[in-house]
Amino acid sequence: MMRLAALGVSLMLWMSAAALAARAESAPPDRKMLRMMDFLRDMEMIKQIDMLQDMHNLQQGDVSAKSAPPSKKGPEGPPIAQ
Repeated sequence: MMRLAALGVSLMLWMSAAALAARAESAPPDRKMLRMMDFLRDMEMIKQIDMLQDMHNLQQGDVSAKSAPPSKKGPEGPPIAQ
């Protein structure tokens, strides 16, 4: 009889833990998470717009300064006296 009662109590505890876990997962995201999701969406849109502009520039035959390799300069500094 005690085993049956222990089994019943443990089953009830397991079910309540599962119910609490399901409720916690379905909770709406907080304000900080929503702001981060909006930020990531905006960054993805900016990246797509930049890519479209780069494609347009390549079609026009215009290479932007962003994609051009940087020019190599010699070391700058005061001249060395000999």
